[in-house]
Amino acid sequence: MNAVKPKGRVTRTDVARLANVSEASVSYVLNGTPNKVSEKTAARIRRAAEILDYRPSAFARALKIGSSQTFGVIVPDFSNPYFASLSDEIESAASEHDYSIIFATSHSDAATERICIEKLKNRNVDVIFTSSALSNEELASLDQQHCRLVFLDHPTATPDVKCVSTDFAKSIGMMTSHLFSHGHTNIALLYGGNNYTDPRIQGWHQAHQQAGLPVGPVVRSHFTREGGYRATLEMLDSSNRPTALFAASDLEALGALRALHERHVRIPEDMALVSFDGSIDTLYSYPQLTTMQQDTHNIARYAVQAALHPDSSPDVTLVEPTLTARQSCGCVSI
Repeated sequence: MNAVKPKGRVTRTDVARLANVSEASVSYVLNGTPNKVSEKTAARIRRAAEILDYRPSAFARALKIGSSQTFGVIVPDFSNPYFASLSDEIESAASEHDYSIIFATSHSDAATERICIEKLKNRNVDVIFTSSALSNEELASLDQQHCRLVFLDHPTATPDVKCVSTDFAKSIGMMTSHLFSHGHTNIALLYGGNNYTDPRIQGWHQAHQQAGLPVGPVVRSHFTREGGYRATLEMLDSSNRPTALFAASDLEALGALRALHERHVRIPEDMALVSFDGSIDTLYSYPQLTTMQQDTHNIARYAVQAALHPDSSPDVTLVEPTLTARQSCGCVSI
């Protein structure tokens, strides 16, 4: 059986022509339909497909089975080690179910996120996972007629959507109480968002109220290294200089570290510093950062389960983090 491979994509018509059979016979064999074609003819069809290096159309297969077996994932920032880790875990969990991933980034911009959602819908993905920059009202209004959504890092119930997240309010409260246990009563929170109904802010207020202490300042720091750096310089120059900083992300904490080192502030002797996320970077800072470590492995697996089995998954799944105590709060000697 000799053939010249046609230009462009090889189709079932090309396979049928080379094997000298009908396209229906090719479909029976390549779809594994039993007892429709003799074994001799089936062997000839498989040989023709091998010679032509035939690859089934993913789009055609999606139409046949009603699924593209593809997920879309939208994150705010791939340079953030937390989102890099979470994306890797989602891809790993999806591959266990033979699903592929198409990644996109919103750059923490709501309009860009909406564009990403539409582009992924046009790629016929089955489900879109998004760590969203949209408000709760905007999230609730998203059209899911042709593609379901799973919200990541969103611990608030949203109609007709599955949400998987760390319990932010509880986590912030745990770390704030940890700083209280070190004797700190004047703590500032470096926070990247502008939504002061965020569960992180709720946890911050609740921890202070339960301890009977005035609520420490919340300083806008944009969830970036630069933001953490600038916000820390602001804190160091304030008339009410805190004795501890709680960065709402590892990126902000790394920026804060630079500012503290530049000002020759000893950590933790002069000022304690803790962070939220628990990415690998916290192990390689100096000093090593005490952090509330998010469980990206389980977040990803619960999210994929919610995508595959929405009827048996809770509307909101909260994943417990781990408080990892290291040098920057004073738990471990430098």
